[in-house]
Amino acid sequence: MAKFGQFKFSEAQFGEKDVPSKTRNRMFATTKLGNEVRRDKDRKVIYRVRGGKNFYGTALGYKLQDKYKYVVPSSINNPEGEPGRRQWIAAVHKWKYDLTPAQKEAYNARVTSSMHMYGYNLFMREAMKGLVDMFIDRGDPAAYDFVKTDLTLNDAWHDMDLSSIVAAGAKAVLICGHLEGAAVDWKIIFRKKGNTNEINHCGMDTLRAGVERHRSCIVAVDAARVMQYKADSEAWTTLSLAVRGWWT
Repeated sequence: MAKFGQFKFSEAQFGEKDVPSKTRNRMFATTKLGNEVRRDKDRKVIYRVRGGKNFYGTALGYKLQDKYKYVVPSSINNPEGEPGRRQWIAAVHKWKYDLTPAQKEAYNARVTSSMHMYGYNLFMREAMKGLVDMFIDRGDPAAYDFVKTDLTLNDAWHDMDLSSIVAAGAKAVLICGHLEGAAVDWKIIFRKKGNTNEINHCGMDTLRAGVERHRSCIVAVDAARVMQYKADSEAWTTLSLAVRGWWT
């Protein structure tokens, strides 16, 4: 979004105190006096209303109608934002369908006038911070997150960083594996980073030679969204992994 003092509309700078009358008339040519417009028009311009707070040329107590060029952020579909988008969708669904009226009212009761929000906003803020227990479906990935050439296959533990795949606040992931080898009982196992005992882990192995197998595991991750894996030192035909979702 354009910021005050950084964007020009016609001859006027956005947020400028003294707007030429010619420009001011053109800015409001399609808006009837007395109306407050808060939306885009044909994806060409954007209108918004803001209250005057005695800064950036605004008069205290007066509302101002702004109009500026329609802008679509270049990063709207960036991969880095996808975990957050998936978590947002899951949080909206949880509020709408999972929470009881009493649970929603509890969020409303926690909101104070100084917070300038509703219980829903508080819930969504906490959900995006990973403070709400829920499962986030990854959706339909177009490719595996890891294939055998991405992995170190030497029967030793290695870190697997999932911070670009799952959102902050994740506590565990659901990971699927497609694996195939020339013999039975070839294994890859997973554990939370920081664990050292050979008890609390899950794994996948080949069941028949030359037959691809599909398996899933639930693995805890640390605060940095890192887990660990250990794969047998074998000439795997297929060893591909994808995150299906995560829990907060």
